[in-house]
Amino acid sequence: MLITDTDAQTHQLTTFQPLSSSYLQRSRIVAIPACNEAEHIVPCLMALARQEDFLPHKVIVWVNNTQDDTRQQIHTLQDALPFAVESVSVSYSPDQAHAGRARHDAMAHAARHAPPDALLFTTDADGEVAPDWMKQTLEAFIRYNVAAVFGRALLLPSEFQKIPLHLHQDDEKEQAYAALLEHIKALLVPTPYDPWPRHSERSGASIAVTREAWQQVGGIPPEPLSEDRAFYTALKQAALPVRHAPDVKVYVSARLVGRARGGMADTIARRIMQQDDYLDDALEPVSICMLRTRRLLKENKKYLDIKNILSNFPNKPVRVKRADLHLHLRRAQRVIDFLLHKQAYSFFTVPHTAGDPAGRSRPAQYGRSPNDIDDKPE
Repeated sequence: MLITDTDAQTHQLTTFQPLSSSYLQRSRIVAIPACNEAEHIVPCLMALARQEDFLPHKVIVWVNNTQDDTRQQIHTLQDALPFAVESVSVSYSPDQAHAGRARHDAMAHAARHAPPDALLFTTDADGEVAPDWMKQTLEAFIRYNVAAVFGRALLLPSEFQKIPLHLHQDDEKEQAYAALLEHIKALLVPTPYDPWPRHSERSGASIAVTREAWQQVGGIPPEPLSEDRAFYTALKQAALPVRHAPDVKVYVSARLVGRARGGMADTIARRIMQQDDYLDDALEPVSICMLRTRRLLKENKKYLDIKNILSNFPNKPVRVKRADLHLHLRRAQRVIDFLLHKQAYSFFTVPHTAGDPAGRSRPAQYGRSPNDIDDKPE
């Protein structure tokens, strides 16, 4: 997963250039898949109603395979909400009864009845968007002129005590390592539309996309697991610019029983019983992250298919042992310090590129550092 941001440097912005000023005038439609969410749907909708400066024009709740009174809860709020609400009830066969299918269909329904230049949003029914969620998302669209904006999914403060303290501590370390890896990639491949600071999350709890881009990639893939990550991959394979906005936030529940086998709820429940010995597959050793990035830059200066780049790497990810995480954290910080030093040195020593209207310096040619030659624990 880490490689998918590295093609950013060579993306030509001419492939996607809607007028920035148009974003505020575009229709804003939020699609929410919901399955037995009577407990959460009211706080979810009220959070959307409390948005600062910019409200949704319409919210669609895709009530699927539901036995509780989710739809009745929605109806009790309809007259009190400052936007139109449409609830759609559907029932899927067992093989299609998953969040990926529901999110795909909810977004497709929203797009079908939306203007061609609409902005489509999606979040989770058990989530509460931050008061500035839509404002920050629109700001990201305007500032970076992108096709999609991915936000962060954080735990609701009221749900904090459902998870043991040691798991919170472990998660903080994992998040810190993920941020360091992302910073390394941002230093190696500066990306004008997704600069540092940024995050590496691709969560269905916070996605916004132009209707044009949504249609170009065929919508959100109806995958039974990780449909949000699959959608991100589709956007990148289409060479569409994506912003990972750290200020766009949604707060979600700490449920222990979820719809997706292997999803967030299953992960939390499993780790409560026994912590995983290894980190998430996406959190690779520093050297692998850097090799993927460097190979991309070396093989082609233009957009490359992700599968072609990964073909020379092992099919199975190189995993990081949780017991060794402190060593990888230390190594990642050393690499960042090294790259920042090289960047500062190049700025003062490398002549500006002739004819560059932005006056940018030529990218530094980074050599091998003693800190990134291997990833054996120190």
